[in-house]
Amino acid sequence: MYFISAVLTILLLAGTHNSLEYSCSSESQECPAQPEFKYLFFDVSSQEGFNLRRDVYMRYAIMFAEMRKRNERMNWKLVLPPFYRLPHWRNENAFSEPIQWSKFFDIDSLKSYAPVVEVKDIFKETLPYIDIDRVYVLQNYENAFENGHFAEKWDVVGKCEYLSQSFWGYVTNTFETVCVKFQGKVSKLWELTSLHPYDKSVMIYHAEIPLHDLYGTKSYWDCRKSMKFNPALIEAAMEYTAKYFQCYVFQCDSYMSVHWRRGDYAHSRKNEVPSIKGTAKQIDTAVTKNKLKTRNVFVATDADAAEIRQLQKVLQELGYNAYFYLPRHTDITKFREGGIAIIEQIICSHSAYFIGSHESTFTYRIQEEREILGFNTSSTFNRFCPDKGRCEAPSVWKIIQ
Repeated sequence: MYFISAVLTILLLAGTHNSLEYSCSSESQECPAQPEFKYLFFDVSSQEGFNLRRDVYMRYAIMFAEMRKRNERMNWKLVLPPFYRLPHWRNENAFSEPIQWSKFFDIDSLKSYAPVVEVKDIFKETLPYIDIDRVYVLQNYENAFENGHFAEKWDVVGKCEYLSQSFWGYVTNTFETVCVKFQGKVSKLWELTSLHPYDKSVMIYHAEIPLHDLYGTKSYWDCRKSMKFNPALIEAAMEYTAKYFQCYVFQCDSYMSVHWRRGDYAHSRKNEVPSIKGTAKQIDTAVTKNKLKTRNVFVATDADAAEIRQLQKVLQELGYNAYFYLPRHTDITKFREGGIAIIEQIICSHSAYFIGSHESTFTYRIQEEREILGFNTSSTFNRFCPDKGRCEAPSVWKIIQ
């Protein structure tokens, strides 16, 4: 009954959409006064990492930007979900407050692409409490390819009990929580929000489930280019490359870099990653094959201290100088773990040559940065392979200007 009611609601809204959601025709000389803003919150599974969250943000930012191009839903804003105790941030338990996006990114640059806003800027007087009219908890369908076909669709399961009463450490006051099975592109969520046109604040939980609308297109790259880093992080990375590699330009030939994903990969993907000696050998092969004029290797990694020492020792035996960004406690306090990760990515982005880890979002973000900086494809889209066996070539996605 609830689903039938929802469908009827959508049909009724179809003829009255413009009266319920602010729009402005580009053909008219004058637009009506803009009503009060509405806010779309989103958050992902607590197990997802920092770099996947950046990708999910892009899906929603592009969705908003495309609606703005059509002068539709101009009264909606996208709320940036704070970063809070991510599972792979080892030192974050020492901090209790959520981290706003401005800690890591240039907010003015983000706003130049999409109508985004930080949580703290819209709830200054009510924090740590947040009022949300409706939370939609997205769920996957059991069979995405029913009858061998992937169809975009959603079904309201009904009211559901969501265990958490908070987001990002803030207490939430929610009018209703609804579970929804969903598959398809992110823009299909507008159909869901139209079920209750008078809601002023809507939350999408498990926001990682909807797919990109325009992956790899110019819109995708325009959004990606708008994700400029906080200047303090850029400065820290540039100070490092200047100090250790005597590099003062955007494309440095004085070092190569690698992202050596070790932690969970060493166990969950042990047949897809090289041994420590194999890692060093592949670095040496890359330097020789590409005739690189450097013996300096910057390593971004989640390996433990013992593995780092082993890799450093093997590389030294092959005649290489291995460098790692080892933050002091004051650096972690200042930049936080997300900032440290970005600093490592910036350093990797400016190197003469880069080798990444297969299917790692950390590697993907570095490859995107290198595309924006104009590096050759051959120096960017490379991966570590297992010591033996099959090694699938990494995907290549070129920037579209």
